[in-house]
Amino acid sequence: MSLEDEFSDVIAKAMKGLEIEVEDLAKEAGVSPCEISGLLHGDMDEPSLRRISPVLGLDAEAVVALTKYVPVSLSLAGIRRIELPYRQWSVNAWLVEKDGSQILFDTGFGERDVVEAVSEEKLEAVLITHDHEDHVGGIDALESRGLRIISEVEAMKLGLLAFGSLKLRVVDLSGHKSPAVGYFIEGLAKPVLVPGDAIFAGSMGRCLSQSAYEMAFDTLREAFEGIPDDCVILPGHGPATTVGQEKVSNPFRSGFF
Repeated sequence: MSLEDEFSDVIAKAMKGLEIEVEDLAKEAGVSPCEISGLLHGDMDEPSLRRISPVLGLDAEAVVALTKYVPVSLSLAGIRRIELPYRQWSVNAWLVEKDGSQILFDTGFGERDVVEAVSEEKLEAVLITHDHEDHVGGIDALESRGLRIISEVEAMKLGLLAFGSLKLRVVDLSGHKSPAVGYFIEGLAKPVLVPGDAIFAGSMGRCLSQSAYEMAFDTLREAFEGIPDDCVILPGHGPATTVGQEKVSNPFRSGFF
């Protein structure tokens, strides 16, 4: 499975988050505006990429390596990725099960897509990471079938949740969207984090202002404090990864590890 973001997306997200324009970045990095425009259009120019990366707070080696980065394939009992359509893209919902307890994280964009992908009779609850349209479109269809929907706001108030032997700790992951939460899951073979769009394999969620960008780093840094490298990350888009892999391969890593 391909990454959610290419190097051009990472550059654009960092520029948006820092509120830096092409001309200013070019001047500070010592490259031409045309070279930056080329990078933003996906034209690989490694020397220019290496020069702008530190200005943007990105790890240059990780940015360059994105073209070849493929997270190690993960197969963890009790987890199923549900890839759902979102316009010309796709979005993830995650089904987690242990000893008969089954919970769903996010619902995709289409009203009926998730209903057709899961057996709602087995679901105990649906937990939302944030309310962007591509993650909550199936809420009404699931709620009409009597399912318990736990919004990010409710989850944050609860703090801790339990479904059979699955124990969930809710953490604030505001930034890409505010409010937004992540769910740390205990009870499976490895610790698991469902972060919504706060972090992806090789990237992070787009932030619409510098203050939101700074908040995203703050909440991620706090969430990851003391979390082991084998913690599995189930993001809102793209493939699953681990904390250990992102410490090496995520261009934004210095901001939250």
